[in-house]
Amino acid sequence: MRTMHRPLARSAILLALGAVSVLLAPAAQAQTPSVSVRGRIQTQFSTVSGDSTSAFNPHAQVTSSFEIRRLRIQADVRIGDNINLVIQPSFEMSALRMRDAYLRVILARNTTTSFGLTLGQEKQPMNRYELTSSNNLLSIERGVRLRGISSVDQNDLLVANGYISHDIGASADLNLMTNRFTLKAGMYNGAGESSNDVNNAKSYGGRATFTALLNAEQLPLLRLGASFMSRDRGVTTTANSTAFTPDSSHRSTAIGLEAEWGDFRPGLHVIADYATGKNLWMSAYRYGTGRDVGNVRPNTPDSAYATFSSLQVIAAWRVQFDDPTGTRLIKIIEPALRFDMTDPNTGLSNDNATTITPVLNVYFSQTTVMRAGLDLYSYKTADGASHSARAFRLSWQTNF
Repeated sequence: MRTMHRPLARSAILLALGAVSVLLAPAAQAQTPSVSVRGRIQTQFSTVSGDSTSAFNPHAQVTSSFEIRRLRIQADVRIGDNINLVIQPSFEMSALRMRDAYLRVILARNTTTSFGLTLGQEKQPMNRYELTSSNNLLSIERGVRLRGISSVDQNDLLVANGYISHDIGASADLNLMTNRFTLKAGMYNGAGESSNDVNNAKSYGGRATFTALLNAEQLPLLRLGASFMSRDRGVTTTANSTAFTPDSSHRSTAIGLEAEWGDFRPGLHVIADYATGKNLWMSAYRYGTGRDVGNVRPNTPDSAYATFSSLQVIAAWRVQFDDPTGTRLIKIIEPALRFDMTDPNTGLSNDNATTITPVLNVYFSQTTVMRAGLDLYSYKTADGASHSARAFRLSWQTNF
């Protein structure tokens, strides 16, 4: 009897395994990674001219240059419906860097709400223009980038203090009302891009955004937001040391308010960011190497931190031409204007600066654009004298 039942038992097992494989096939198929690869290249020519102050010496530096401003490849990996992986290395000017490198898992979701957790390297959740992709920067640069001049502007000040840009950590996001209301909060090393933490303290912050108005096509028209960052600043063991005290840190904070009208589509588009908080303005107490910026030397006094205030507004008007045959050379023309007014220390006079940047963006396709802009930078020296500097930029870029 036993020998008669063995083939039956073996057949039953094979049938059971077959049934299980059939049931699990859709689930296994759903977990197969879906990979898409994107990339961008931005080539830029810039020339800088300044005034006769010691802040700029045209005879001691290169004032014009071509450069590969950005050269990046991005892999977006989707595993099922709830797992997303992003890897973005950067290769510009022979400098290999890792930009975005994170894994996001959606832990809960329904038709109007989702809750996710992200671990890895991403941008800290502050400043709308900083979080806008470099594919779409209306002013060519987020900051000023004047060779030979230590410029004062919103983006450079926030980066120098470690409030924005890439860092390694973890964040949680909550999306409500079909993404009209979003909350994001994160904790980060505070050491900057691709850097291990230098102490046991962590930076943390959060951002809330709300789509207040939709247009007739139910696309975002007016978006508002607010953000907060608390930056831990590692303290070196001695004034000239590159080692840090693990359990010692200073801490400073910044808040941001933001608004965006329109989007990257025909018509008016405005992005505005206001930021205020504490700025490490005394250079004698700063410590920074590479991308690990904003840390401090021992015995840094409270007076080394000043209250800063900054407003940046970028406005553009996009004109998209009809092209039924697809043969038109110029698809879109988009003039833009940026205004940046930054005061690094509201308790002092004659240290604020203003940047005005007119730009013309000419699109030869939806993703191939030539941008020409002129940064007009004005500032004052300690004696109250007004000065200025200029930078002309021509940028070619394409994305795929």
